[in-house]
Amino acid sequence: MSGRSLILPFFLLLAGWTVQAQEAVLRSAVVSGDGYLAAGDCLAWLDERGVISRTRTVQVPLVALVSLGGSLYAADSSGRDVLQLDASGDVLSRTAPAVRGRIRSLATDGRELFGVTDAGEFIRSRDARSWQVLDFNAEYAGYYPRMDFRAVAAGGGALMVAGVDVSGHLAVFTSSRGTVWAERSLDYRDQGQSRLLDTVPLSLSYDPVQDSFCLTGGGGVLFSMPGCSHCNRLVRYPVDTLYARIPSGYSALLLGSGGFRTNDPR
Repeated sequence: MSGRSLILPFFLLLAGWTVQAQEAVLRSAVVSGDGYLAAGDCLAWLDERGVISRTRTVQVPLVALVSLGGSLYAADSSGRDVLQLDASGDVLSRTAPAVRGRIRSLATDGRELFGVTDAGEFIRSRDARSWQVLDFNAEYAGYYPRMDFRAVAAGGGALMVAGVDVSGHLAVFTSSRGTVWAERSLDYRDQGQSRLLDTVPLSLSYDPVQDSFCLTGGGGVLFSMPGCSHCNRLVRYPVDTLYARIPSGYSALLLGSGGFRTNDPR
């Protein structure tokens, strides 16, 4: 497939929805058994096609959900705490990292937890209790613009963060260890023309099958960033907001606004 910007057909999986499921906004998910556990305005258990089987209410909407070492970790819309959940969604513990901003996203590489805040902070922990904090804006003052981070992902021996600068423009940075960061090119080809992606990022994920990071955002954006910085690829889905892409083996689930849930064709 070429690097063109594509408009892809999609389907909405309506069978078996309850009223609560129809109204649910799901922003993040993890693979759970043969399906997914998704989080947002509620917790929702989905099958491999994205059909909701049951839901559970939450006190505060969740903006991020990851799985590490058999435990679930989440951040809610208050952005103050990292929550540890059990498999049924009960909160087991809360930890408040010493950050100035609100936690907007969480990720894991299978060994550590990572997070970012809207004050440009990058955080990490091996036990979800003691957190190291890197103030990106202070570290790179005068070199990179001040950042409001919105998303983080880990995989393939690399870390990636995405956010908007003080002018509201998208910027993405990569690092091998989370200490030294370099800006990632956002160029892509569209109908033979070189263009620059500029959207508000909603999530990042790493797909080990494609060996690529994927960014989702406003306007149905799904932007793939493989190791080759000149091989970026943009696909637009017909949905206002694409919240997340969750890879699972040779498949991936897409979550979007208006109840949009579908499998991403590879």
